[in-house]
Amino acid sequence: MDNFELLQKTVLFKGSSKEELDIVMGLFQERQIKQNTTIFTEKMPAEALYIVKSGTVKITMMAGEGEEMGLLLLGPGEFFGELALVHEDVRLVNARAETVIDLLVLTRKDFQALLDLEPRMGARMLTIITKLLAMRVKAYSEKLKELLL
Repeated sequence: MDNFELLQKTVLFKGSSKEELDIVMGLFQERQIKQNTTIFTEKMPAEALYIVKSGTVKITMMAGEGEEMGLLLLGPGEFFGELALVHEDVRLVNARAETVIDLLVLTRKDFQALLDLEPRMGARMLTIITKLLAMRVKAYSEKLKELLL
């Protein structure tokens, strides 16, 4: 699947026109990561959003003394690290390549440029990110309750 098809199928770009996707495609960087490589860890500066082009990424969180809790397993077309686009802070989770992966990377700086170039598209993306974050907070709070019981 080429990058254009990938973006078309990614929920983050739902409702985007071909012209909008052409613009945003120019802002992404491609990166290949080896299997079992850490992409980022908790407390690292959050600087980019990642879309999985191929392979599998595991998202985890430290749950105790050296104990990792699995949160998500992501594949092609799915994205992670979205909080970096809206909040300049540190990572709250860990991301590791379960297999060899190809990623598309959008930095916060390039996202800010997109907001200037295509504000309506940026607003749609922010709405989708907000909904996703709300769903994840709900799911994680349920997992946390289970751990505490």
